[in-house]
Amino acid sequence: MEEIEIEGVLRDLKHLESFIVILVGKGKEGADLRVAIHLGLHTISRSCQPGEASNLNDENGQPRVFCEDRYAFSFGLKDIVTRMVQQKYFCWESSDRNRAMNYAVLDAAPGRVRQLEDGEHQVIYFYLYPADGQRADVNLYVTSCYMRYLRFGSIKRRFDTHMLLRKCHFENKRLP
Repeated sequence: MEEIEIEGVLRDLKHLESFIVILVGKGKEGADLRVAIHLGLHTISRSCQPGEASNLNDENGQPRVFCEDRYAFSFGLKDIVTRMVQQKYFCWESSDRNRAMNYAVLDAAPGRVRQLEDGEHQVIYFYLYPADGQRADVNLYVTSCYMRYLRFGSIKRRFDTHMLLRKCHFENKRLP
C-alpha cells in the first residue's frame, strides 16, 4: 500500500515499505546477517474506542483509526530502527496494549540507557522471526509505536538487539 485516503486527504505510506539492514560478519560462519525490517499499520493507527467508526483496516483486516501523532512519528521509524539494529540498542520483553508479547525499545543509544528517567517515552514494539534466506536472514516486524509511561526500575532484563537477531537466525525461531 503506497497511500491511503483519510477524510478526503491522501496520506503517503511509502515510508512504511520494507527495507534491509546488514550487520557485517554477524551471520553464520562470519557471513553478513541481513535483517528485513517491516513496519506495520499499527505504527500509523490506534484501536477504535467503543462506538468510534474505523477509517482503515490493519494487515489482519481489523478495524483501526488513523492517528496523526503516530503517522508523524512513523516518518522517522526507518532511521530509528536502522540505528537500533546497527548500534545494538537495548530492548526488553513487554506486552503491548493488545497484551501481545513483543520486545520494546526506545530511541536511546546504549550509552544513554542508564541516563533515562521515568516518564512518557515513545516506545517501539517489535518481534523477530526467521526469513527464508532469499532476501534476508531475519525479519524484524515493528508492530506498533506510541507514547507510554515507563518506570525503568521495573524492567527486569534487557537484551541487546544483536544477540536477539543472532539467536533468531541461529536457532531459527520466533522471538519473543
